[in-house]
Amino acid sequence: MPLAGKSGWIVWVLGPLAVAAALLTQLVAAAGTGLLPFDQSFGAGKDGDWLTLLATITGLAAITSALGGLVASGMLSGLLARYGVIVLVAVAGLTSLPFLHGMVGDARDVSLAIGGPENSVTIALILGLGLGALSAGVISGSNWRPAAVGLAVTTAGLWMLAAVSARTAVGPAPLGLPSDLLRTRNVSQLGGWLPLPAALWVVIGAAAALAAKRFTAGRGSMLLSGVLGSALISLSYFAAQPGEPYGDHLTVNNSAFGLTIMLVGGALLGAGIVSLASARGAHGAHDSVKRRQPTAGDVS
Repeated sequence: MPLAGKSGWIVWVLGPLAVAAALLTQLVAAAGTGLLPFDQSFGAGKDGDWLTLLATITGLAAITSALGGLVASGMLSGLLARYGVIVLVAVAGLTSLPFLHGMVGDARDVSLAIGGPENSVTIALILGLGLGALSAGVISGSNWRPAAVGLAVTTAGLWMLAAVSARTAVGPAPLGLPSDLLRTRNVSQLGGWLPLPAALWVVIGAAAALAAKRFTAGRGSMLLSGVLGSALISLSYFAAQPGEPYGDHLTVNNSAFGLTIMLVGGALLGAGIVSLASARGAHGAHDSVKRRQPTAGDVS
């Protein structure tokens, strides 16, 4: 139930604080598990890894900002209040900048940094927070609960993949994919290990939609809940733009379309299966009730 009046200040204070703490915690965990290994050289042969790390920052910021914005806005009444707290939640994520700037200080030979390493991570963080805020603003309202629950489940699945990546990755793996050993680098041919990451996201999308089912009976809401997280992560791949004249390098941005097929396609399939099964179950229950209703002849 939305809070109003004097109780509303709790959301305005705790919402941004929770998002700031959650994002910083995830970035620290990403650095500790090897998802953000900035303490290396990004020279020839590894310069594309720099963009993979930027996409990771953008993706984590996007899902955290979106989840926090959805929850905080759903607890307030009034359009201006909901949008206002979404913006404030996103701005609170900027508190992670000192930590990011400290990490990139150890990076060497960064040819793909736009305006320098610190400037690059700042742009990546702002883009992610903006993507999350935009998503929360579009969804906020009566449908915030299923979307928030689905995004929370997706985030949990994301970190399970990250745990696998920390154990098996040869180099930094794009956020949302298990590792170099379990994905194809040449996604234009759609070969190699492509089916496995897609299958993993079928499970994540189905789990997110199934969790959202408790709060909605609409098939569209269940689909959105299952796909939202994968869509935000996929957008982070496109946001990682190499600077000129390095646009032809093999980077996460150049592979964004193929990676999106794995994530969004898999999550959409999983969420679709859950939504269709739920619809059939509802129709079956309705038909069963109709059969049990007594007719005029039965009453007489």
